[in-house]
Amino acid sequence: MEGTLSKEEADALELLAANSPEFRKEIKDISFVWRATENLKKQRLVDTDAHWAKMSKQIAFLSFRQKLWNLSRTVAALLIIPLIMLTVYFMNDSVSKDVLYPEQIEFKTANGLVSKILLPDSSVVWLNAGSKISYPRQFLKNCRTVCLEGEAYFKVKSDKKNRFDVIVPGGMTVSAYGTEFNVSAYVDDNRIEAILSKGNVDVRKYNTDNVFTLKAGESAVLNKTTREISVSETNVYVHTAWREGKMVFRRAGFDEIVKKLSRHFNVLIELHGQTLHEYEYSATFTSETLPEILSLLEKSAPIRCQIIEPEKNADFTYAKRRVIIREYK
Repeated sequence: MEGTLSKEEADALELLAANSPEFRKEIKDISFVWRATENLKKQRLVDTDAHWAKMSKQIAFLSFRQKLWNLSRTVAALLIIPLIMLTVYFMNDSVSKDVLYPEQIEFKTANGLVSKILLPDSSVVWLNAGSKISYPRQFLKNCRTVCLEGEAYFKVKSDKKNRFDVIVPGGMTVSAYGTEFNVSAYVDDNRIEAILSKGNVDVRKYNTDNVFTLKAGESAVLNKTTREISVSETNVYVHTAWREGKMVFRRAGFDEIVKKLSRHFNVLIELHGQTLHEYEYSATFTSETLPEILSLLEKSAPIRCQIIEPEKNADFTYAKRRVIIREYK
């Protein structure tokens, strides 16, 4: 059993065991006792206290880790609810601010140009030279509002539930649900005028309840000095041909002609002579240049026109062209 027999001794042992059942049983019994003794020796070499202490530490660590995991899940479950509530609050707050204070868009047209704009509700606006319009990026429910400074022609998309308002700050408000109209409200003019092409519009002085309802072909004029509104019939084509690039005058005085020419050609016009203000003109200009128009004016009245080309400024910019119109005797 210890493995110390020689080969001859081992062969003799096997031969004896093969021929004697009693001897085989004796070897089996001794072998059992031998193995039991070896196991006992090995067990005595084991430090049970040290192994138990090590195992106890492992059990305690696993137990602590499980308790920590359970606590973390509980805390996470408790925190996720207020986190969700805060997220929803800030999202709603952001949406509310966007709804209450929508982003404003401002569009300006330089002198000498006419622009065409598509509004958020698909309404179309033609903006005349030297004009400015502002409107929200998205119209709020029941409210389609734009602010105008200058002149614009509106083709409002029909919407019976949501009114369309054109506000001239400090002047008047033009309201409609779906129609076409023109509003002229230049700062340097002494009047604000709304002209209806189609349908119906309501006109009222800014921040008042006094409403005037216009029919097609009528205009409402607010005198900035008297703060009174007058309604009358008018020639719609004369006042709206500008969006087609035309200038139409019907018995127009020099002051009106000068303003339109100044905006259309982006020039400064000076009038020298009192009688110039007495002249009236009827004409339609389409593709004529400024020198051609001035030449036609000279042929129809005793006046002389002089165009002064701009000079370069110290900052390398150029001033506007100047036109001087004098009486000719």
